[in-house]
Amino acid sequence: MYGDNRELTHYIGIYEDITQNKLAQQRIERLAYTDNLTNLGNRPAFIRNLDERFARDSDTPISLLLVDIDNFKRINDSLGHQTGDKLLISLARRLRNSLSTSGSLARFASNEFAVLLDDTDLESGQQVASQLLTTLDKPMFVDNQLISVTGSVGLACAPLHGRDPQTLMRNAGLALHKAKANGKHQVQVFTEALNAEASYKLFVENNLRRALTQNELDVFYQPKLCLRSGRLLGMEALLRWNHPEKGMIRPDQFISVAEETGLIIPIGKWIARQACRMSKQLSANGMGNLQVAINLSPKQFSDPDLVASIATILKEEQLPANLLELELTEGLLLEATEDTRLQLDQLKSFGLTLAMDDFGTGYSSLSYLKKFPIDIIKIDRSFIHEIPDNQDDMEITSAVIAMAHNLKLKVVAEGIETAEQLAFLRRHRCDVGQGYLFDRPIPGAELLEKLKRYPRGPIA
Repeated sequence: MYGDNRELTHYIGIYEDITQNKLAQQRIERLAYTDNLTNLGNRPAFIRNLDERFARDSDTPISLLLVDIDNFKRINDSLGHQTGDKLLISLARRLRNSLSTSGSLARFASNEFAVLLDDTDLESGQQVASQLLTTLDKPMFVDNQLISVTGSVGLACAPLHGRDPQTLMRNAGLALHKAKANGKHQVQVFTEALNAEASYKLFVENNLRRALTQNELDVFYQPKLCLRSGRLLGMEALLRWNHPEKGMIRPDQFISVAEETGLIIPIGKWIARQACRMSKQLSANGMGNLQVAINLSPKQFSDPDLVASIATILKEEQLPANLLELELTEGLLLEATEDTRLQLDQLKSFGLTLAMDDFGTGYSSLSYLKKFPIDIIKIDRSFIHEIPDNQDDMEITSAVIAMAHNLKLKVVAEGIETAEQLAFLRRHRCDVGQGYLFDRPIPGAELLEKLKRYPRGPIA
């Protein structure tokens, strides 16, 4: 305030207690940027930290690690979410203690953590990633139970793998996805090949959705013969994709994407219907009753309508159930749940034939042949390919045939290409064979004419 002669005489101050406002702001900040379970920073906090780091310095190398706890859903399902939460708290503490003060740790998702290592190049980032996996490997007690877990890590470094936060995070995510796809419990460093692979998968997914409605998918059929008589018994239905621009795309280039995206479920139903129609059509044209085999993906067993849809297809196409064979993978039987067992029992009750495909390439176990209603074992082509030059393959093949016959199971050999292979399989009383020696997969439009040259008879 000023006096009459405009001299400063005194001050007037106005104040307000904003303590509660500040505390409220801090609480909001904490809620927005802290993970309530582990007290680590959350995804928004980590992204903000990464953005600030790039804004401050985009030239000094940094490493971004995404750490995923393998098979965590299994722990939640078997031990309960409360135990799972306690495990996550313990794992977060372990990870934090194993990092140096320069490392920033956040909980990125349910069972995924993110680590930002400042001033760390690729080699140093790999060393830290390996140390984190070793840290996770050590068993721990939770609720008086000893629990062992493993982790997978995706690693990307700036500026080598990205010069902005979005690119670096995307590339670390691609590396993590590859680590899990390769069997988990490993460190995967980002490479440009992963970028190309991701782009291709996106192309396949987008185009595969259209292919099902635009009649781009087709079914080819490979004959299956009785090796004793040479008579035609049936055929295996094999999916093909004739893309309007890329041409014929091999199944191994798109089936895995179909499984990842769930598109294999509608595609599988479409194949089953086409195969039933083909068997019915051949019968109507005087070819007799030929059994047709279709492959079932483990993903299809996650569909609660699987059994009902197959029953509906058989009924609508008026195909006897014994003329449809379902080929299952060993991986499905390895991870079979009680629901899967029930589904297989129901399918078997219809009169369908169940076959174990590619026997010997996965986790082969005699227990599967006892636990599940399997009728047929298919010996993988990798064991047939080097007969008669590979003595080990010959011994394995003959042993599998003998074992299957002792268990009252039939044996199908895939990939027969030479007369020597055929002679060996006949000598060891293999029941059924398929392969290029007899015929390559045949388009449905040509199947009737091609099959007329085979002698026919009842299913062996």
